[in-house]
Amino acid sequence: MPIQTAVLKSSPGIKRDGTKFEGDNYTDGQWVRWQRGLPRKMGGFKTTQKFLQEISRGFSTFTQMLYVYCHSGSANKVERFTLDATSNSSVITDRTPIAIGAYGTVTLAGASGSVNMIAVNGVNVMSSAVAFNGTIAQTATNVASNISAYTSTPNYTAVAAGSVITITSVTTGDQVNGFIITNTLTTLTSTLVKFDYGSDPLLANPFNYWMFDVQYASSTNQNYLIASVAPNGTCVCNDQDGQIFFGEVLGTGDLRSIPLPPNANVTGGIVSLHPYLFYYGTDGIIGWSVPGEPTDLTGSGSGLARVWGQKIIKGMPMRAGSGTAPAGLFWAFDAVLRATFTGGSTVFQFDIIATGTSIMSQFCVVDYDGVFYWAGVDRFYMFNGVVREVPNNLNLNYFFDGINVNEQSKVFCFQVPRYGEIWWCYPRGTATECTHAVVYNVREQTWYDTELPNTGRSAGHFNNSFAAPVLTGVESSLLATDPLEVIAVTVVNAGSGNKYNMKGSAQPTLNFVEGNTYRFDQSASSNNGHPLRLSTTSDGTHGGGAAYTSGVTVVGTPGNAGAYTQILVGTGSPTLYYYCSIHSGMGGRVNTNARGSGYKVWRHEFKVDEYDGSTVRPINSYFETADLSTLVTGNNRYLRITTIEPDFVQNGPMTVNVTGRANARAPEVIGTTFEFPETADQPYEQIVMLKEQRRELRVKFESNALYGDYQMGQIIAHLDSGDGTDLG
Repeated sequence: MPIQTAVLKSSPGIKRDGTKFEGDNYTDGQWVRWQRGLPRKMGGFKTTQKFLQEISRGFSTFTQMLYVYCHSGSANKVERFTLDATSNSSVITDRTPIAIGAYGTVTLAGASGSVNMIAVNGVNVMSSAVAFNGTIAQTATNVASNISAYTSTPNYTAVAAGSVITITSVTTGDQVNGFIITNTLTTLTSTLVKFDYGSDPLLANPFNYWMFDVQYASSTNQNYLIASVAPNGTCVCNDQDGQIFFGEVLGTGDLRSIPLPPNANVTGGIVSLHPYLFYYGTDGIIGWSVPGEPTDLTGSGSGLARVWGQKIIKGMPMRAGSGTAPAGLFWAFDAVLRATFTGGSTVFQFDIIATGTSIMSQFCVVDYDGVFYWAGVDRFYMFNGVVREVPNNLNLNYFFDGINVNEQSKVFCFQVPRYGEIWWCYPRGTATECTHAVVYNVREQTWYDTELPNTGRSAGHFNNSFAAPVLTGVESSLLATDPLEVIAVTVVNAGSGNKYNMKGSAQPTLNFVEGNTYRFDQSASSNNGHPLRLSTTSDGTHGGGAAYTSGVTVVGTPGNAGAYTQILVGTGSPTLYYYCSIHSGMGGRVNTNARGSGYKVWRHEFKVDEYDGSTVRPINSYFETADLSTLVTGNNRYLRITTIEPDFVQNGPMTVNVTGRANARAPEVIGTTFEFPETADQPYEQIVMLKEQRRELRVKFESNALYGDYQMGQIIAHLDSGDGTDLG
C-alpha cells in the first residue's frame, strides 16, 4: 500500500457498548461534546463565593431584575442566595420553615359607641359588649382584656396596641388558617384582617428531597416560591407523606406551610399549572388549588382526584388546551397521564397517554423545546404528542448497567440548549453521589458521556439568564469567612405584644457562624425605645441573665439613622439570645455554629477552566477516534501512520498519541505522546511527525493546559502499510 492521505473523522458520539472495533463512532472521551459533527471541549465552571451548609437535594433558580434567586433544599434546611451576572453571590440566608402561630387583627376608629361582638370563624370570642371608654386606645385595651378573659371553643387571646386589637389562637398552626374575623359595632368603625396563616415546621429527615416552583398569587400580587419536600431519598416509591411550603420568591423570611386537605398527600411533589398549583403523590392522588391562590388548597375552585393506582412521581406544565387553558403531564410509576382544563364541576380531565412506561427519579425529566425527555429504569423516553423510546446504541448498557441502583433516586437532569444537550447525572458503580453524566445531543442525534468534576454534583438547574446550568457540589469544604451581614430590625405587634422582626418574621431563630460579623441595624423608627442586646440567657436581663459583650459593639440610639448592635462571633461562642434591654418578651434565639464545612455551588459553561475562588485550574479534555484499519481493503498488514496534520481552532498546546492492537484480543500498545502548540511559528510545528503502526489503531487528542480550548476541523493523516500482521 503506497502512502495515502486520509481524513481522521469518526461518527459523532462516544460508543461505550459493544467492542471498540465494531463501530465507527469515537471510542473514548472526557469533557468533550460534539457540534456540527465534530468534537470540541466542554465549557468551564466557577464557584460562587458562598457555600451551602448542607448538601443540596433539590435546587431552583428564578431570575428578576438582573439577579438570579437560588433556593436549595436539604435534609434539615432551605437555603437562599442571589447571583449577579458575574456569578457573585449574596450572603446565604436560612429560609427553613419554623412553627408560627396564627393571628388576626381588628383596628377600631371613632369616638363613641360600643363593640358588641367579635367572632372568629363564627365563634364569638367576647363575653359581653364593651363600650367606648374615653379614648380609642383604652377601648381597644378593654376589648382585648374581655377576649382574653373569656373562654371560647376554640379559645383565643388578645392584646391591644393603640387602636389595634391582635387576636391569637391558643392552638397554633393550620387549625385557624384563613379564618375570617367579623364584628358587630355601634357608631365605632373597624378594619378587619383575617387570620394569617399559621405554619408547621420542617420535619427534618436525612432522606428529604425537594421540588420547587414559582407561582403568582392574585390576592397578594406576589410571586411565591412553592416548595414541597418528602423523604424520597431511599426510593421514589416512598409513601411517607411530605409537606408544602411557600414564601415570597424574592424574600429572605422563613417559608411557611400550606395545609393539605383531608385525604390528600404530597409524597410526589408540586407543579405550577398557572393559575393552579398542583400537588400529587401516593395512590395516584392529584389535587389543585383555588385558581390564582396557590396557598389555598381547600377553597372554591380547588379539587382532588384519584387518577391512577400508582404513585405520581412527577408533574410538568405543557400546552394542550385551547388558548391559555392550563394543562400538564404527569408521570406515575408505570404510566404517563395528561391533565387538561375543562371547567365546570370536574375542572380538569385526566387522560392516560401511555402505560407500561417507567421513571427513574423525580428529577430525571426535562422539557426541551416542548418535547419531554426522561430516564426510565431500563431505557430513555420522549413525549412529543406520543410516548416513544429515544434510540441509544452507544451507551445504553453503559448507563443502566453502571448505575448504582441503590442510589438512583439521586439521578437528575438539565439541558444546555446552546449545544442541544440533555444531561443525566448519576452515581456510577458504588458511588453514593452523582459522579458521571450521560449526555443526549438532540441536535446531533447522538450520545456521549463524561465524568463529573470535583467528585460529582448533587443537584442543579438550567438558568436562562446565564444560558448555563447552576449545579451544587458534593465535596465538603471548609467554609470561608463571610463579609459583614446586615440584618434590618423593625418592631411589630405580633399578637402578644411588641416583637423584634427580622428577615420577614417576628422573633426568628437566627443562625450565626463563628468568624463572621453580624450587624442588627436599628435605624428604623419602630426601634425607638427598644435597644437590642445579646445574652446567654433567654430574654436576657428579664430572664435573670446579663448582657453578653464579647465581640459586641453598640452604636447610636435605636430608631435613629446609623444605630446598630454588632457582633463578631468568636470561636466556641455559646448559644445566644437577642432581647430588648427595656421590655421583656421581644427577642429570640441565636444559634452559633462552628465554621465547619460547606458545599460549593458551581456555575457551569463559564470560560474553559475551573475557577475555584482565586484558584484557576486547567480542565483535562480528550477524545479518541474510532479504530482505523486496512482490513476493509483486504490488506492484512499493520497500518503505519507517519504524519498528522492538526486542524483545530485552538487555545493552548495539545497532544496526540496513537493507541492500538494487533488484533481485537491483543494488549493495547500506547505510543509516544507528541505536543503541538497553539500557533505554528515554525514549519516543523505545523505537522506532527511520528512513526507508529498497529493493525488496529486509534488516535487520541488531548488538551490539559490552563486556558486550553479547542474545536476540531478536518485532520489529515498520512498512512501506509506496516510490517506486522495479525499477531501481537
